[in-house]
Amino acid sequence: MTPSETPAWLERLHAEILVDPPLTELLTEQDLWGTHKGPLFRASSFLGQPSFYPVYRYQDYYSYSVLPLILKKGGLELNPRVAAMAASEGFLYTPTNETIDQDIVRVGGPVKGSNSLRDPEEYATRLSKALVADIHAAEQANPGTTNVILCGGRDSLNLLLLPWKNRSVVVSSTPNYELVGRFIVDNRLDLELLELEDFEDQAVMQHESLENACRTDLQHARWGAHLCRIAEEYERKVIFWKGQVADAFATPKWMVLTDPPGGWPAFWRKAYKRLHHLLPQPARVAISRQLLEQPFRRTIWQRCAMWQGSHVSMIRAITGCLTLSAYHGREVNRVFAEVDLPRAVPHDIRPEVGRQLHGQAPAYPTQNPSPAISSFRRGACLPARFVELLQGYGVRVTGQPRQ
Repeated sequence: MTPSETPAWLERLHAEILVDPPLTELLTEQDLWGTHKGPLFRASSFLGQPSFYPVYRYQDYYSYSVLPLILKKGGLELNPRVAAMAASEGFLYTPTNETIDQDIVRVGGPVKGSNSLRDPEEYATRLSKALVADIHAAEQANPGTTNVILCGGRDSLNLLLLPWKNRSVVVSSTPNYELVGRFIVDNRLDLELLELEDFEDQAVMQHESLENACRTDLQHARWGAHLCRIAEEYERKVIFWKGQVADAFATPKWMVLTDPPGGWPAFWRKAYKRLHHLLPQPARVAISRQLLEQPFRRTIWQRCAMWQGSHVSMIRAITGCLTLSAYHGREVNRVFAEVDLPRAVPHDIRPEVGRQLHGQAPAYPTQNPSPAISSFRRGACLPARFVELLQGYGVRVTGQPRQ
C-alpha cells in the first residue's frame, strides 16, 4: 500500500509512538485506565495485578492495546501458540497472558477472595455505594465529557439508576432497544435514548481487526462503526460505559461459570446448582469454597477479562474515547474481592442494588434477549487476516500463521 492509503488513525498512532513517554518509577492500572492518556506508557516497574482491564507490556513499555507495542518494537514476532488458538474451530477468546506477539505479555491475574463480606443486604449496600463512588471519580478525572451508556440487560439497566453528574446518553440496539426505552419511561428517568445500529464499514473493520490482535472472535463485537460515529459527533469528549460481568458476582451464575464454556466442568456445576439447596448450609459453603469459588475467580480472569475486557480496550482504541465498565472501578473491585459468594449471593441481588440506587424497587423488563452475532465480521479475527493487514501497511512480520 502507498502512504496515501494509510488511514488517518494509523498515521496518528505512528506519530504518537515515535515520541518516547517519560520513564516513571512505578505504573498502575489507574494510570492507564483512569483517563484517556496514552497509548504508550513507560515505567521501571508495574504495581498491582489488573484483573479485568487489559494492560500489556513489552520491555519497559506498557499499553492498553497490543498494536501500539507491536509498532513500537518495529514488527510482529508471531506467537504460534496464540495464532493456533485464534485460528481454531469455535474460537471465542485466548485465555492466556500471552498475546499474538511472542514479546508482548498481558499483566495481571485472578484475585483471591477474602470471603469477609457475607450478608446479602450489606453486599448490595456496599456495591451500590461503590458504583456511585467509581462513576463520580471517573467523571471528576475526565471533566467536560459525556457519558454514553451501552445498555441491554439488568447489569447495564442498573447503571441508568446511578446519579450521574455529567450529561448522560443511553444507547441500545435491537432486540433490547424497546425494552430499555420502556425501563426509562416506567422508572421516570430523565435520560435520552438513541438506537445503536451495527452497520458494515470496511475502514472500521480493518481498525477492529488490527486493534483486536486476534484476542477474541469479532463476530461478538458489534456496533463499532456506530460508536466511532458517536465519538466523532461528541468530538471524542466521551466516556463509553458498559456493565460487564456483574451477573457473575451478583447472581448464582458464579456457580456455573467455567473456562472454557461448556464441557464436563460446566455440566457438573449446573447439576450442583440445581441440587445444592438440598444440602445443609455448612456443606454448601464447604463445597463452594473447595470446588467452586477459586475456580470461578480464575475463570473471571481467563474468560471474562480476556473476552469482555479485551472488547472494552478495542472500543477505546477504535473510538479514541475512554471506555469503562462501571463494575470494574477501584471501589467495586474492593467489594468483589471481599464478597463471600456462597453466603452473600444466595439469589439475584441486582434488584436490591437497583432499589438502593433508585430509592424504590425498579420496574425491570421480564425479558433479556441477546443480539445476533455479527456475521459480516466472520473471519475478521483470524491471524492470517491480522498478518495480511500489518504487512499491507508495511509492518514487518516474522513467522506465518497456518491458513
